[in-house]
Amino acid sequence: MIARYPRQARSASSSGRERKFWPLLIWLLSFSGCTQAQDAKLSEAVRLIRQADSAFAEKDYQVAADKAAQAGKLAQDTPFVLQRAAEILYLSGHAPDSLPLFDRVVELVPEQAPENWQRGIALCTCGNFEAGAEQFKEHHDVNPDDVENSAWYFLCIAKTKGLAAARETVIPSRGDGREPMMSILQMLQGKMEPAQVIAAAEADTLTGDARKRAQFYAALYVGLYFDSLGDKEQAVVYLKKSLSSGDEGYMVDTAKVYLADRFGRSSDKAPEPAK
Repeated sequence: MIARYPRQARSASSSGRERKFWPLLIWLLSFSGCTQAQDAKLSEAVRLIRQADSAFAEKDYQVAADKAAQAGKLAQDTPFVLQRAAEILYLSGHAPDSLPLFDRVVELVPEQAPENWQRGIALCTCGNFEAGAEQFKEHHDVNPDDVENSAWYFLCIAKTKGLAAARETVIPSRGDGREPMMSILQMLQGKMEPAQVIAAAEADTLTGDARKRAQFYAALYVGLYFDSLGDKEQAVVYLKKSLSSGDEGYMVDTAKVYLADRFGRSSDKAPEPAK
């Protein structure tokens, strides 16, 4: 997603997120005006978040989650700490535990709430599609051409109001230049079949990383589309297929968590997609 809260793209790697996140926290702490005791708690929260990030990078997800949860308790209502703690909890496979922290961030900085697509994904993973729809509808106001946002909103409406309503309320895009996003949008609108989206990802991009990235997004959102249709079997097939192309990044980890939480499935031994 072409999102800006907390100033990182969905495809960013863990190290890329750290580069953007920590300088901002250091600046924040220098102007926090905390008492000595509060400052000590916040400093400890930052230390724990650093440890959580490192553990996550090493794929030690339980340690990452534990450290993030501890940081969230010590965060002194500091939005950036709470946001990062929530993200790590979610990406480590603890979606329900992430939601109170995401919600607290929205309470603390309501003017930034529309940016928080990460919260919307956590809501969907936990099955709260009605609140998820509200989050993605708000995100459209600040990120109007992002087709990923359209796909998640479509899922939410299909789950709460039915497929016909989802078709009627597809969030438009004036143009999302990433392949195969505009094909995904046409699929949501009923103008293109899922197989055509998969084919477009392969036909319209070069070889190498660009093609892998396009194949990942095509399979991910075809998987979500099948989930919208209520076809769990094909949803699992394509979510697993996405992970055969995706390497790292927020949305790759999202695919893993969504697959596990919504369908109780791991990412190995994927069956073949339907012809």
